[in-house]
Amino acid sequence: MADPRNNLDLLEFPKIETLSVSTPTSFLRSGPRPSASAGTELIFGTLFHVHKIGRGWVWGQSESVMPGNAYPGYVGWVKISHLGTVRPWSHKTNGLSSPVFKAANIKSPVQFLLPLGSVLSGKISGDFFQMADGFVSIRHVQFIDERPISPDYVTIAESIIGQPYVWGGVASFGLDCSGLVQTALRNFGSDAPRDADQQAKMGSPIKINDSLSGLERGDLVFWKGHVGIMQSATRLLHANAHHMIVACEPIKTARDRIEKAAGPITAIRRLKL
Repeated sequence: MADPRNNLDLLEFPKIETLSVSTPTSFLRSGPRPSASAGTELIFGTLFHVHKIGRGWVWGQSESVMPGNAYPGYVGWVKISHLGTVRPWSHKTNGLSSPVFKAANIKSPVQFLLPLGSVLSGKISGDFFQMADGFVSIRHVQFIDERPISPDYVTIAESIIGQPYVWGGVASFGLDCSGLVQTALRNFGSDAPRDADQQAKMGSPIKINDSLSGLERGDLVFWKGHVGIMQSATRLLHANAHHMIVACEPIKTARDRIEKAAGPITAIRRLKL
């Protein structure tokens, strides 16, 4: 049976149009109202295929435009005011928080901040990337298909340490456990499905043992409803509701605490990137 989080009936709900996220972030929700539960968060430039129009909201499916995109996006409702015209994206932001200035001057007013991996349309103009919405320092942008300088995706995840835990979040402003994995991989030129249970099917299985020996940097460790990234053979990096931030701690400390609420480790996966 198709996963309803990532699939819709195209015969029953044909596509009406494709738009893109025009605000720094927008939560995709289970219903056409702000109080509905958040399925995930869409960041600036993400495509949204509209299949149903409501009052102030549209229903459809998201699609990442990042290179390496390999998984279908989430299905849900988005505010129509958060969407705009699709433009030819050429660059992306590479900072955790990239200011968009009103003019090509770092002393001009900041109109808004963009999260890591926002995709941009425009042109280089001196020391700035000029887009319809304003100007971003060229030190905060790179070509959309350019690999990061980071040696691995864990380095990208490490750059987000200290940011708040936000349920449903994927933006570098604040995210959840599986959002951290997806964001780190996407900004390394790879991809991941959105939720922990889906991510537990990636890569190759690693045998779970009581001593937790044999782990490597970049391995993914799963519990029911939670995932973390091995920062080293002994330390876990994860966005979690205990610390309420993206934090690092000894894997055995995390295991002993998490299993009291979520049960034992369910899987360990090793990615081949």
